[in-house]
Amino acid sequence: MTVVALLQSAAAPAPREEVYLFVALGLLALALVLLVLEIFVPTGGALAIMTGVAAVASIASMFIYDTVYGAVYLALLCAGSPLLLLLIFKVWSHTPIARRMILQEGADGAAVGDALHAEGADPSVAARGKAAAALTARLSELVGRSGVAVTTLRPIGFVRVDGQRIDAIAESGFIAEGAAVDVIEVFEGQLKVREVPGH
Repeated sequence: MTVVALLQSAAAPAPREEVYLFVALGLLALALVLLVLEIFVPTGGALAIMTGVAAVASIASMFIYDTVYGAVYLALLCAGSPLLLLLIFKVWSHTPIARRMILQEGADGAAVGDALHAEGADPSVAARGKAAAALTARLSELVGRSGVAVTTLRPIGFVRVDGQRIDAIAESGFIAEGAAVDVIEVFEGQLKVREVPGH
Protein backbone atom coordinates (compact mmCIF):
# COMPACT_ATOMS: atom_id res chain seq x y z
CA MET A 1 0.00 0.00 0.00
CA THR A 2 1.42 3.37 -0.99
CA VAL A 3 1.79 6.38 1.28
CA VAL A 4 -0.95 8.19 -0.67
CA ALA A 5 -3.40 5.32 -0.10
CA LEU A 6 -2.60 5.29 3.64
CA LEU A 7 -3.20 9.04 3.88
CA GLN A 8 -6.50 8.75 2.01
CA SER A 9 -7.74 5.95 4.28
CA ALA A 10 -6.76 7.92 7.38
CA ALA A 11 -8.50 11.06 6.12
CA ALA A 12 -11.73 9.22 5.19
CA PRO A 13 -14.45 9.65 7.82
CA ALA A 14 -15.14 6.60 9.95
CA PRO A 15 -18.53 5.02 9.25
CA ARG A 16 -21.14 5.74 11.88
CA GLU A 17 -21.60 2.90 14.28
CA GLU A 18 -25.15 1.76 13.68
CA VAL A 19 -25.25 0.05 17.07
CA TYR A 20 -25.64 3.42 18.81
CA LEU A 21 -28.79 4.14 16.81
CA PHE A 22 -30.36 0.88 17.96
CA VAL A 23 -29.17 1.45 21.53
CA ALA A 24 -30.75 4.93 21.53
CA LEU A 25 -34.08 3.63 20.24
CA GLY A 26 -34.02 0.65 22.61
CA LEU A 27 -33.34 2.89 25.60
CA LEU A 28 -36.20 5.18 24.54
CA ALA A 29 -38.54 2.18 24.40
CA LEU A 30 -37.30 1.11 27.86
CA ALA A 31 -37.93 4.62 29.21
CA LEU A 32 -41.52 4.54 27.89
CA VAL A 33 -42.17 1.13 29.46
CA LEU A 34 -40.74 2.29 32.80
CA LEU A 35 -42.87 5.45 32.64
CA VAL A 36 -46.04 3.43 32.15
CA LEU A 37 -45.04 1.09 35.00
CA GLU A 38 -44.39 4.08 37.29
CA ILE A 39 -47.98 5.21 36.76
CA PHE A 40 -49.49 1.87 37.74
CA VAL A 41 -46.95 0.47 40.23
CA PRO A 42 -46.26 2.49 43.39
CA THR A 43 -42.45 2.46 43.75
CA GLY A 44 -41.88 5.75 45.52
CA GLY A 45 -40.27 7.28 42.43
CA ALA A 46 -37.67 4.54 41.78
CA LEU A 47 -39.11 3.76 38.34
CA ALA A 48 -39.32 7.50 37.56
CA ILE A 49 -35.59 7.85 38.25
CA MET A 50 -34.85 4.82 36.06
CA THR A 51 -37.03 6.38 33.32
CA GLY A 52 -34.97 9.56 33.46
CA VAL A 53 -31.67 7.65 33.35
CA ALA A 54 -32.85 5.60 30.35
CA ALA A 55 -34.01 8.75 28.51
CA VAL A 56 -30.70 10.57 29.13
CA ALA A 57 -28.72 7.50 28.04
CA SER A 58 -30.88 7.31 24.91
CA ILE A 59 -30.10 10.93 24.03
CA ALA A 60 -26.38 10.41 24.70
CA SER A 61 -26.35 7.33 22.46
CA MET A 62 -28.00 9.29 19.65
CA PHE A 63 -25.39 12.05 19.98
CA ILE A 64 -22.62 9.43 19.79
CA TYR A 65 -24.26 8.05 16.65
CA ASP A 66 -24.45 11.47 15.01
CA THR A 67 -24.47 14.98 16.48
CA VAL A 68 -27.05 16.31 13.99
CA TYR A 69 -29.34 13.34 14.61
CA GLY A 70 -28.76 13.80 18.34
CA ALA A 71 -29.81 17.45 18.22
CA VAL A 72 -32.95 16.66 16.21
CA TYR A 73 -33.73 13.72 18.51
CA LEU A 74 -33.35 15.90 21.61
CA ALA A 75 -35.60 18.60 20.12
CA LEU A 76 -38.27 16.01 19.25
CA LEU A 77 -38.16 14.53 22.74
CA CYS A 78 -38.42 17.96 24.37
CA ALA A 79 -41.38 18.88 22.15
CA GLY A 80 -43.12 15.51 22.43
CA SER A 81 -42.67 14.79 26.14
CA PRO A 82 -45.39 17.17 27.41
CA LEU A 83 -47.85 15.80 24.84
CA LEU A 84 -46.98 12.22 25.78
CA LEU A 85 -47.39 12.94 29.50
CA LEU A 86 -50.77 14.60 28.85
CA LEU A 87 -51.93 11.61 26.83
CA ILE A 88 -50.76 9.16 29.50
CA PHE A 89 -52.49 11.18 32.23
CA LYS A 90 -55.76 11.24 30.25
CA VAL A 91 -55.64 7.47 29.78
CA TRP A 92 -54.58 6.89 33.41
CA SER A 93 -57.38 9.08 34.82
CA HIS A 94 -59.95 6.60 33.46
CA THR A 95 -58.39 3.56 35.17
CA PRO A 96 -59.73 2.00 38.41
CA ILE A 97 -56.45 2.87 40.18
CA ALA A 98 -56.88 6.54 39.33
CA ARG A 99 -60.49 6.55 40.47
CA ARG A 100 -59.39 5.12 43.81
CA MET A 101 -56.57 7.62 44.17
CA ILE A 102 -58.77 10.62 43.46
CA LEU A 103 -61.24 9.25 45.97
CA GLN A 104 -64.32 8.78 43.89
CA GLU A 105 -66.95 6.78 45.73
CA GLY A 106 -66.46 3.03 45.83
CA ALA A 107 -69.08 0.31 45.74
CA ASP A 108 -69.50 -0.05 49.49
CA GLY A 109 -71.79 2.90 50.16
CA ALA A 110 -71.96 6.68 50.07
CA ALA A 111 -69.89 8.90 52.31
CA VAL A 112 -71.62 10.92 55.01
CA GLY A 113 -70.68 14.18 53.32
CA ASP A 114 -72.26 13.05 50.04
CA ALA A 115 -75.50 12.17 51.78
CA LEU A 116 -75.67 15.55 53.46
CA HIS A 117 -74.99 17.36 50.21
CA ALA A 118 -77.82 15.40 48.63
CA GLU A 119 -80.13 16.46 51.46
CA GLY A 120 -79.11 20.10 51.03
CA ALA A 121 -79.41 20.18 47.23
CA ASP A 122 -80.96 23.69 47.31
CA PRO A 123 -78.31 25.87 45.59
CA SER A 124 -78.93 28.94 47.75
CA VAL A 125 -76.16 30.17 50.04
CA ALA A 126 -78.37 29.76 53.13
CA ALA A 127 -79.17 26.15 52.26
CA ARG A 128 -75.50 25.36 51.65
CA GLY A 129 -74.63 26.96 54.99
CA LYS A 130 -77.22 24.81 56.76
CA ALA A 131 -75.92 21.67 55.07
CA ALA A 132 -72.34 22.54 56.09
CA ALA A 133 -73.43 23.20 59.67
CA ALA A 134 -75.32 19.90 59.77
CA LEU A 135 -72.30 18.07 58.41
CA THR A 136 -69.99 19.66 60.99
CA ALA A 137 -72.41 18.79 63.80
CA ARG A 138 -72.66 15.15 62.71
CA LEU A 139 -68.90 14.84 62.32
CA SER A 140 -68.26 16.47 65.71
CA GLU A 141 -70.14 13.60 67.36
CA LEU A 142 -67.42 11.24 66.11
CA VAL A 143 -64.46 13.10 67.65
CA GLY A 144 -62.73 10.78 70.13
CA ARG A 145 -64.04 7.62 68.45
CA SER A 146 -61.93 4.94 66.80
CA GLY A 147 -62.21 3.57 63.29
CA VAL A 148 -60.30 2.02 60.43
CA ALA A 149 -58.90 3.43 57.18
CA VAL A 150 -60.84 1.94 54.25
CA THR A 151 -58.52 3.58 51.70
CA THR A 152 -54.94 4.73 51.99
CA LEU A 153 -54.92 8.32 53.29
CA ARG A 154 -52.45 10.27 51.11
CA PRO A 155 -53.19 12.32 53.27
CA ILE A 156 -56.89 12.36 52.22
CA GLY A 157 -59.02 9.23 52.00
CA PHE A 158 -61.94 7.42 53.61
CA VAL A 159 -62.31 5.92 57.07
CA ARG A 160 -65.06 3.85 58.62
CA VAL A 161 -66.22 5.04 62.03
CA ASP A 162 -69.31 3.57 63.73
CA GLY A 163 -70.18 1.79 60.49
CA GLN A 164 -70.13 5.00 58.43
CA ARG A 165 -67.76 5.63 55.52
CA ILE A 166 -66.51 9.20 55.91
CA ASP A 167 -64.04 11.58 54.25
CA ALA A 168 -60.93 11.97 56.40
CA ILE A 169 -57.52 13.58 56.39
CA ALA A 170 -54.44 12.18 58.09
CA GLU A 171 -52.94 14.31 60.84
CA SER A 172 -49.49 13.81 59.32
CA GLY A 173 -48.04 11.71 56.52
CA PHE A 174 -49.78 8.70 55.03
CA ILE A 175 -52.00 6.14 56.72
CA ALA A 176 -52.21 2.71 55.09
CA GLU A 177 -55.50 1.05 54.20
CA GLY A 178 -56.70 -1.13 57.09
CA ALA A 179 -54.85 0.83 59.79
CA ALA A 180 -56.66 1.66 63.04
CA VAL A 181 -57.26 5.39 63.52
CA ASP A 182 -58.53 7.77 66.19
CA VAL A 183 -60.67 10.78 65.26
CA ILE A 184 -59.02 13.87 66.76
CA GLU A 185 -61.02 16.78 65.27
CA VAL A 186 -63.21 18.04 62.45
CA PHE A 187 -61.28 19.98 59.82
CA GLU A 188 -62.97 21.71 56.87
CA GLY A 189 -65.85 19.26 56.65
CA GLN A 190 -63.65 16.21 57.14
CA LEU A 191 -62.51 14.13 60.06
CA LYS A 192 -58.88 14.59 60.98
CA VAL A 193 -57.51 11.24 62.13
CA ARG A 194 -54.36 9.93 63.76
CA GLU A 195 -53.02 6.41 63.19
CA VAL A 196 -53.11 4.24 66.31
CA PRO A 197 -49.55 2.96 66.83
CA GLY A 198 -49.05 -0.78 67.14
CA HIS A 199 -52.15 -1.81 65.18
